Formats: sequence, structure tokens, C-alpha cells
Amino acid sequence: MRRSPLKGLRVIDFSHSWAAPHCARILADFGAEVIKVEYVKRLCILRGARKQKNKFNTQPAWYQVNRNKLAVTLELNRQEDRQALMNLAINADVFIENSRPGVLEKLGFGYTKLSSINKNIIMLSMSAFGSTGSFAQFVGYGAVFEAMSGIQSLTNYRTGSPQRIREMDITNGIAGAGAVMTALLHRQKTGRGQHIDLSQLEAATHAMIGEHLLEYAARKSQESPRSNRHAHFAPQGCYPCKGADKWIVITIRSEEEWQRFCSILGAEMLIEDPRFTNLAIRHQNHDALDDMISSYTQDYNNDFLMSMLQKEKIPAAAVLDMQEISADPHLQERHYFISNVVGTEKRFMGMPFKLSRGKGILRCPGPELGQHNEEILVQIGKKGAEAMRPIKQNDIRTAFDVD
Repeated sequence: MRRSPLKGLRVIDFSHSWAAPHCARILADFGAEVIKVEYVKRLCILRGARKQKNKFNTQPAWYQVNRNKLAVTLELNRQEDRQALMNLAINADVFIENSRPGVLEKLGFGYTKLSSINKNIIMLSMSAFGSTGSFAQFVGYGAVFEAMSGIQSLTNYRTGSPQRIREMDITNGIAGAGAVMTALLHRQKTGRGQHIDLSQLEAATHAMIGEHLLEYAARKSQESPRSNRHAHFAPQGCYPCKGADKWIVITIRSEEEWQRFCSILGAEMLIEDPRFTNLAIRHQNHDALDDMISSYTQDYNNDFLMSMLQKEKIPAAAVLDMQEISADPHLQERHYFISNVVGTEKRFMGMPFKLSRGKGILRCPGPELGQHNEEILVQIGKKGAEAMRPIKQNDIRTAFDVD
């Protein structure tokens, strides 16, 4: 078997919710030993709200974000648990957390403390706004970052209120993983660990709207939402097809493509229409153009029309729902979905890219609560077996429970 790229790397995942756990999951996917630390009396929101029949162990969102991880439970108001976490940190390469700045310091696990016992450790702090500045003590999540970063001003149909895109946790998790890998390369060259202070607001802004900020700095102009349209190409849009809620996305990039597109649709009359004779005029009359195209596409099955257009090298894609994408032929041919995972017969999403040397593998779905307590806390955390406490059902509280 080929060696996983990050095999031998030990990561403490002291984070919750989505972005930072997603960062840790990327490392786990490529072979790192990621130890997820949980608090029984307030479970991660991704474990859901149901405790009956241990439903918190079977949530799809939990599976997706915490696959390939080991899981332990600790209560840091207990000295033996605090020492166990310290012992885990002594033997760790990376420590990931997304608490409000100062929380880890109060618990005795800030970077100054951790680096004093493990000079090589890399600590990634993924707070909402970073550890400095006037917003540092505020908490936040994806919807907050979308608004405050300026991204939401660009994600909208041309009329109506701004639309959420719900991408911030994913992109910020990727940013976190990239930062960790950069720090690991730095450590490889210098032998020194470091503290990464990652502001999720700044990561979102940097990743998503850098060119728009540059345009404003250069031209003092702010772009308005363009919906499904393109700044240069026309037509571009999402058009209705035959059937209930069936759609296709199409982009025309040149005059030659425009003529071929009209010919495929049997809409040669559009070529001669004075409202659509060139790119600039098509942009000016995009509303009317969309109406005309829709009158043709609505007679086609979206898969069939996509195949016709793609054969002619015209960018087009059917809009798929969850059921359709799970059966998508391209994803099947790429072996994207993975089955026969240890502990379940379900299929899981695989890796979005392939490596020619080494590989990422799906070893297990998201771990059960405290699944590896004895294995990790006793063997690595050096917690006495006599101090191990069984998890009591009455002690379990979800993120949705209120006093």
C-alpha cells in the first residue's frame, strides 16, 4: 500500500462546528492522526439535537466533517483530564482550535504554555476576527463573515435581498489547512513551530473578493451583483428545461460559439435578430435574450441538451439535485464515492483530487462519542485506567439544549 502523505503527523483537534474541523479533516484525509477532543456536556452542533438511541453518533454532517478522526472526551475542570490533554499536546505536531481569543489561555493551553512543553508544536487559532483589533472578542460564523467581508454584496439576483452562499466554512477550512502545511514546511527547514493567528473574516475576504477590492482601489467603482451573468460573455445563464424544476447552465464565449449554439437549438433566427448581432448588443439586451433562449431550452431534457452542447465544445451543465449527483456517470467513472468503509455500509464522498504518489483514503466515518478514550487517553495521554469514567447518558447535552 502506498504511504499516505501525512502519515506520522499527530493533530489535536480542539475545535467545533465546521470550518476548523474541516481543516483538521483535510489533514486526516491524507493520513494524519487527528484526535478530536469533545466535551460531553456540550456536544458539537454537527452532532445534532437528538440523544435518543445515540442519534448524535449517526449524523451525516458529523460524518462529513469528522471522518478519519479519533475521538476522546475530556472535562478540563478535572485535573487528570487537564493533564491528559497536556500529555497529548506534548506528543503532538499540530494543535487546532477556534475559540474566542483568550479562552485557551484561561484554560492553561495557550500557545505560550504549549510551546514551553513542546517547542516544535504548531498551533492554529481560527477565531472569527483574529486575536487583535476591535472585533477580536466577538464570535462569528459563516453568515457573519459573508456580510462583513463584503462578499454578500456580490451574491444576489439583480433584484431582491442579498443571497447567502454558505461557502465560508469550506473555504476557511481549506485556508487553515494551507496555513498548517506552510508552517510544517517552515518547521522542516528551521526546526521551529509557530502560532498561526487566522482570522476567518480576513480569510474569507482574501479568498473570495480580492480582485473586487483591487478594482475599487484602482477605479473607485463597486460592482453590482450580476446574478448568473458574466462580465464579458453573453449569453450566460441558468435556463429552464423539460420537467419540474429542471435547469441547465450555459455560457457562450465567442461569436462562433453563438452561431453554433443557435444552430443546435434550431434558433437560427436569433443570429439575425438585431438585438443579438454581437457581444456588446447581446449584453445590452440580455433580459430579452434570456427569454428567447428559455423558450427553446424548455423543450429539452437538461441531460440531453448538455450532452449535445458539450459535444460541440460549448460550456453547458445540467443542474443536478442530490439524488442525481449521487448517480452522476462522471463521478462514478472517477470512483469519487467510496463504499465498504469500516463500520458502515453507507457510501461516502471521496477525495476531490488524486495523487500520483501517496494517496488519501477514507478509513472510517465520523467517530462515536468517546470512541477512542481508552486507546488514546490511557496510551498517549497517560491517564490512569482507574481514572477513566464511563460516559453517562444523563451527562450528555447537545449544543441545542437550554437550561
